[in-house]
Amino acid sequence: MTTTKPKQEDRIHELTKQEARELFDQVARKYLNMSGEEFLRRWDAGEFRDQDTPALIQVAILRHLAK
Repeated sequence: MTTTKPKQEDRIHELTKQEARELFDQVARKYLNMSGEEFLRRWDAGEFRDQDTPALIQVAILRHLAK
């Protein structure tokens, strides 16, 4: 039986903590025009409590990447 190695594009890359934080920051900047750090500070302060815009949801879903 012959086995083949998975192609590079078929492999899963686990993000380092630093890569995850950088990705979160990029997403926050793209969707909300603020840094990931600012988003988390404002999120923890409850500033987004009554908001449910698609952009806010996109960033909120990924906030675990910054923890």
